[in-house]
Amino acid sequence: MLFHYYPLRFQEVLVTRDRSSNPARPRRIALGWERLAALALTASAALAAPAARASDAVSVPVAAKARRAVSLPSGEKIELSLQQTVALTLQNVLDLDVASYNLDQSQFGIQSAKGAFDPYVELDLGLTDSQNATASRLQSSETKTTTGNFTFGGFLPYGTTYALGWTNRRLDQAIPGFTTVNPTYSSGLTASFTQPLLRNLGAAVNERFVVQAKLSRDASGYDFVRAVQSAIQLSEYAYWDLVYAVENLRAKEEALARAKDLNRITKIKIDVGALAPIDVVQTEVTIAQREQDIITAEGLIGDAQDRLRRLLNVQSQPDWSRPIVPTDRPTRESLREGFQADVEAGFKRALETRPEVRQALISIESKKVTRAYTRNQLRPRLDLSGSYGFNGLGAQALVQNPDGTFTQLNYSDAVQDIFHRTYPSWTLGVAFVVPIGNNVARGNDAIANADLELSRTNFAITKANLQVEVRAAARAIDTAYRSVAAANKARELAERNLDAEKKKYENGMTTSFQVAQIQNDLTTAITSELQVVATYLKSIVAWHKAVGDILEVKGVVIEGLPVSAKAAPAEERAAK
Repeated sequence: MLFHYYPLRFQEVLVTRDRSSNPARPRRIALGWERLAALALTASAALAAPAARASDAVSVPVAAKARRAVSLPSGEKIELSLQQTVALTLQNVLDLDVASYNLDQSQFGIQSAKGAFDPYVELDLGLTDSQNATASRLQSSETKTTTGNFTFGGFLPYGTTYALGWTNRRLDQAIPGFTTVNPTYSSGLTASFTQPLLRNLGAAVNERFVVQAKLSRDASGYDFVRAVQSAIQLSEYAYWDLVYAVENLRAKEEALARAKDLNRITKIKIDVGALAPIDVVQTEVTIAQREQDIITAEGLIGDAQDRLRRLLNVQSQPDWSRPIVPTDRPTRESLREGFQADVEAGFKRALETRPEVRQALISIESKKVTRAYTRNQLRPRLDLSGSYGFNGLGAQALVQNPDGTFTQLNYSDAVQDIFHRTYPSWTLGVAFVVPIGNNVARGNDAIANADLELSRTNFAITKANLQVEVRAAARAIDTAYRSVAAANKARELAERNLDAEKKKYENGMTTSFQVAQIQNDLTTAITSELQVVATYLKSIVAWHKAVGDILEVKGVVIEGLPVSAKAAPAEERAAK
């Protein structure tokens, strides 16, 4: 299905309408298009190009602090072209800062998730003194213990927990008449591990939070892309709203000039006795109405300027007082050869570029990770554990050797036992646990499966919504383009009707009231034409936003994005 639309180029409108058949009638400022047709046709080839020129490219850094606020043009007025407005918006708008900080938070989430595999070091120092009543001469009434333990351990992605421990203890427990060596020192160096063989085995299970954090980061990256696209769309909307408001004021000023011209002619007729004095009242009422229209139009300009200032993040108070003057204008001439909005190709393009599609696929992948974990938890627990180490013993005592010499024993003897591997020890074991019913794991797995199916359904809804959005955007362009042609024809007919009515009025064949009504019809036709032109221009922007190629068309490049913003085939396998 094809909808045809014809893009417009922006040219400064410097053409005036022809004067009427009455040479005494003053020239009327208007929007003539005949002399711009050649320029419009020449520009049509450039409009069909999918991307902006490299020289017009706008670079947008992802980091908020990398974007520096750009000051507005100096002067009594802020004169801006459309390209300048888009570039300034992308540098200054606060909405991108919000998206940047959200992306930073998601990147920090990856670092936090990886922290589960950080090794740790533990130092445990302790001192106890226990005095107890004794019931036997073989018991000590006081026990003093000093401990100093050091552990290095951690957790590996395959589920392995490991530890290397060095334990030390000084035991002071004297039993008079029985204890020959006191205090004693014990030390041990042991390496231990526990490895799951069923439940919690594998990187897919234990690194799930890291994977999901990266997916969350990618989703935030596409949030930034969407924020840039929306900023471009909003800036163009605001720009064309301001152009409409400015041209609308001109139209209202033209209407006031026509009303004053009618008032002047009416007074001349009254002076020569062709009309009664009461006939001037209608023309004065019309002048008052046109003056009120000008006041309303000036208010619309102020509102449009403030919306644009908001997007440009104007900080200086004087800049809020300087008027913004848009320098680009549409030609409005119907192009003979135009661009075709192919709905099918546009929908395919949207599936390849729209951030919402990428985010929906990311959500599916994240739910798959959760589902893989919950399925793993349905398995029984089978863990292999083991340890290997060396022990040592020392004492604070003076011991007589067989040769009659004496040796001073102390803590270093316990360390030497470890160093010489005098007393090795090891353990090896298997733990097997089968939960009866396993209702928690089964319930969690059912929830994860439902959540996965929900994400797939949301993906299907996203595609359906895109189909509607792309079709609506193409239809809006087609409708707006035809409305421009109809409004242009209506305005031309209203001008001819007014010229004819004025001639009749000059010949006394109609009344000032009838002329004023037809003048009002012309003003309404001009305003309607301006509105449909603005709507047409905004519908073109909406089309590029809908199909997802607005960055390419506007020549916007995002720097430092952790994901790709380029077109890529939709990964349908992610929905399986």
